[in-house]
Amino acid sequence: MIKLGKKTTAILLMAIFMISTLVMVIPVMAKPKSINVSFNQAQYQWRASAPFGDWSYIYQNSPVTEEYKVTGNVLHTAWSYLPVVSDETGASTVYVYNKKADLWIEHEGKVTYKYPPLYGEYTAVNFFRGYLDFDGDPGEESFSHGVAYQWVYIYAPRDDEGVTEILPYAEWDSKVGAWLVGFSLYLWDTGVQSYDLEFPDPFIEPLPANIYNHLDL
Repeated sequence: MIKLGKKTTAILLMAIFMISTLVMVIPVMAKPKSINVSFNQAQYQWRASAPFGDWSYIYQNSPVTEEYKVTGNVLHTAWSYLPVVSDETGASTVYVYNKKADLWIEHEGKVTYKYPPLYGEYTAVNFFRGYLDFDGDPGEESFSHGVAYQWVYIYAPRDDEGVTEILPYAEWDSKVGAWLVGFSLYLWDTGVQSYDLEFPDPFIEPLPANIYNHLDL
């Protein structure tokens, strides 16, 4: 299970520096601020210890309160894992405001880690896509909805029988060139959740990277 964890500060700042023969302007950069957002979380999960094509774990209406760092048009957050994993990289991620969509779209997220009880000595590579929706500026009371897509891959040769020995229902993904060993949908809402989501068929991959809401959730 993945759980959103306490956020760290690593903000992308943007500035414009203008010089003319008459005046020099140095803009004041937006100061980062922290916001705490409460919502209900749902997760639809498949892992390759169970047959591909159906969810192996589902829950809804799990209350969560999370901290975000906001700087201008960037929201910064981080993923954390339960149980605890090792050799973790890439947990930090950012959402950038897209004016056309009026959404905060996650910049391509990629997290790697090791968790021997499930993946043996292989490194799990997670790809994330998704977005956050606020009614106006991001704040404690303006959050509306959010979605995250998570794919878990093991990069090993197709003829590596070690993968299917520990995860018998792993699927070879020829588009990605790796073994698909997990997939999850996360949904965040301020109200009561009553989703009834089918496992995607045909299955969706994290390609191309600019698609952030494959299932229009």
